[in-house]
This record gives sequence, structure tokens and C-alpha cells, in this order.
Amino acid sequence: MKQPVTGGASRPRLDELRARVDEIDREILGLITSRQRLAKEIGNEKRALGHEVVDLAREQEVIERLAALARPPLSPRTLKAIYREIISAARSVQEPVSVCYLGPEGSFCHEAAASLFGHAAELVPEAGVQDIFSMVERDLCSMGMVPIENSYQGSVGITLDLFYEYDLKIQGETYLRIRQHLLSKEGALDRVHTIYSHPMAFSQCRKWLGEHMPGVQNRETSSTSEAARLAAKNRGVAAIGSEMAAQVYHLKTLAKGIEGDPHNVTRFVVIGKTRVKKGVRNKTSVLFTLPHKAGALSKAISPLAERGINMARIESRPAKGKRWEYLFFVDVEGHQEEPEVARALKEMEQACSYFKDLGSYPAGGEPWE
Repeated sequence: MKQPVTGGASRPRLDELRARVDEIDREILGLITSRQRLAKEIGNEKRALGHEVVDLAREQEVIERLAALARPPLSPRTLKAIYREIISAARSVQEPVSVCYLGPEGSFCHEAAASLFGHAAELVPEAGVQDIFSMVERDLCSMGMVPIENSYQGSVGITLDLFYEYDLKIQGETYLRIRQHLLSKEGALDRVHTIYSHPMAFSQCRKWLGEHMPGVQNRETSSTSEAARLAAKNRGVAAIGSEMAAQVYHLKTLAKGIEGDPHNVTRFVVIGKTRVKKGVRNKTSVLFTLPHKAGALSKAISPLAERGINMARIESRPAKGKRWEYLFFVDVEGHQEEPEVARALKEMEQACSYFKDLGSYPAGGEPWE
């Protein structure tokens, strides 16, 4: 057994190092307090000028500039996490911000909202994606966070459909690496007789479940966090969900990283009513329908290629209530404040039978773990 070090020479050195850390902490606290005061003044100026308090483009610029200056042993990822909370605290003294997300508490959508807005924001769980759109439309929440696509299973259809139904804009995006864990009040796999989770989570973990939990009943729920809530209330039950869900519902982790694809990433977007100014890196999203003519799609997207604008994504969905008509969703790199992007979009609109601008916004960076 390793014995504790009790030598007299080491203790003064330890005390000296800790004293230096305490002094640095006092300096950091003083600087953060000064930063908060300045943030409050900036909020007053924004209101006087009629500007939105939440400025995701500016926040992205600050975080990416500082991350580029990070040096070991401080990693860019750690610095981003620290400054996300510092900026969240600064935003809270300017104006309260509420963000609704697909709940219950502990969902991956909750995790995505916390990663982008920090814990000083009011994060409000909603039962469904349509509830989130409705809350934002009725000004009951400042913004909403919704899933839009997954690298493993593709687009989230209901989110795409609701962009057609509601007059809301995309204001930002974030990518979250999806890590699925088996969570339970039980302490061993052989004590689990039922597993709850969302259908997508079951699909992502099918191989592991077949190898390690054959014959165990799988029951679908509306979300992974709802599954965790049920696991917390019942013996012999486990849930497939996130590390955040384990913390929220006080569950043990029986197995980590059981998803089949270690590169499984979900893209989430922020929805709101206002337009976002140009940031460091930007995307623009639109949806449209086409006339029934040969070459209609080629004609609609050709203005992008002619101007060297990269189309990052194109997706089609059946238009609800319109037989054999399709909605096309397109993401392009760039912002509408850029003249070439603005001209290309105008030409696209002229080639479409229906065209809807979903907004320009800061592009998400590396996925949050």
C-alpha cells in the first residue's frame, strides 16, 4: 500500500504553490467582475441602439479568437468550455434569456443547449419539437434548440416540416457528439430485464445490445431522457442515454459508449424571430418548391455554382398536403450580407415556385463531446 508523503521539505512547497493559486484566483475573480460590469454597460448600449442582446456571431468571434491563442497546458477545447460560461454569465446581466429544448431534462438537446448558451441561461424543457416552435413563435421563449440531422440516421423530418409551417429563422447551430450509455439504478447487467430508450438510440446501439443483452426487452420512449426518468423510478430497468441524463436522474453507468458508430454526431439549430449579423464563418439556409419542368432543380441551384458558392447540404421532403410535390432544403456557405450570396439567392428565388429564406447564421465548429 502506498504511504502518504509526510516529509517536512515538501509541505512548505505545496503551501507556497497553493498560495500562488489562491492569489491568481483572486485576480481572476476581480477581472471577471470587471468584465460583468462592462457587459452590463454593453447591454444598455445595445438596447439604446435597438440591437438584440443575444449576439451569437459576436460570441463565436470571441471564443474562436481566444481558442486560437490557447497554449499548453490549456487546450482550445477547455478554453472554449470556460468562456462559454463566462459569456453566458455576461449575457445574463444584459437581459434574461430563455431557451426551450426537446426534453425532458437530461436529453441530448438539453446538452446541446447548455453547450451553446451556458448554464446562466434559462433552459426550458418541452415535450415535442412542435412545442418548441410554438413557444418561440408566441414569444414564450427567446429562442429554441431543435435537432435537425444526425450523421448516422439523416435528417429529422419533423424539424424540416415545421420550418415550412412556422415563420422562424435559424440563428445558430451546434454539433454534439452522441455518446450513448446504459444507465440504471442496478449495479450489474444481469439484474436488468427491460431497457427503455428512443427508437434512434436503439438503432444506434443495436449491435452492442445483441451481443451483451440478448433477450432483454426493449421498450421505446419519446426521448432518451424520458427513458432515464423511467429507469430512475423502477428496479430492474435500464435506459440508453447521455452522461448528463445519468447525472440528472442519479443513475449508475453500467456500460459506456455502446453506440455502434464512434463518430455519431447530431446537428442542432437555434430558432428565433430575428436575423443574425455576419460572423467569422457563416451558413445560409433556404427551402423551396419547384415547378414541374425538366431541369427545374438544376436551374434553381445553378446560381450557386456560377458564383463559386458551396452548397453544404440539400435535402428533399414530400410537401404535406400536396401530392407529388417536394420541399427542398439547402444550406450554403456564406452570409446574405455578402453580395454574391445575396445575388445567388435572388436568382434562385426567381427559378422556384415557392421560396423561403430561413436566415444566415454562424456556422458550428467542432462537435462538443
